[in-house]
Amino acid sequence: MLPPPPVRVLVAERDAGVRDRLSGILGEADGIEVVGSVGDATATRATLRRRLPDVVLLDPRLAPLDPVSRRPAVVVLATFDSEAGILRALRDGAAGFLLRSARRNELIKVVRLAADGHVVLSPDASRRLVSAATRLSGPRDERLARVDLLSEREREVLVGIGSALTNVEIATRLELPGPVVRALVAQVVRKLGCAHRTEAGLLAIERGLCR
Repeated sequence: MLPPPPVRVLVAERDAGVRDRLSGILGEADGIEVVGSVGDATATRATLRRRLPDVVLLDPRLAPLDPVSRRPAVVVLATFDSEAGILRALRDGAAGFLLRSARRNELIKVVRLAADGHVVLSPDASRRLVSAATRLSGPRDERLARVDLLSEREREVLVGIGSALTNVEIATRLELPGPVVRALVAQVVRKLGCAHRTEAGLLAIERGLCR
């Protein structure tokens, strides 16, 4: 049996040092191929169209990407002065975010999960963004109050989401079948009035459920 094709990654980051570090780590990882390492919006769009990556590590300070025929999973690279861009990207459907200083294992895990279709909520990055989410997204008291109305099982699932666990990991922790967990995740996101899983995870952290 032939091995699966490698995950194709484009690193789009303005800072050359950060760009080289991320590209170097991913370039040495098994099953991952760095198809581009660029530092501006024009090069990002061109490489995106030409190389068709599975995952884009995106500096939110770059201009928004143009629509393409095959949309990759976008993981936003967090920095201290780009909270607004990160939150905008998440609202637009980004697969998640992580800190530029993410450790090797976390970086590789995030890329692989994003390529598999998971929404990735990095605990290290989310702690830095909770206060920004509150400040930039307006009043959140109503949605935070909805957390208290969840059932015990729904809150357990929400803790898993906020802890950056995949559905499989949540199912293992709670000893539940995978389809049940998928249904519960969708139910929790809907009950909290969130646009997606990542936003629900931020609420869990802000509510103090994940430490």
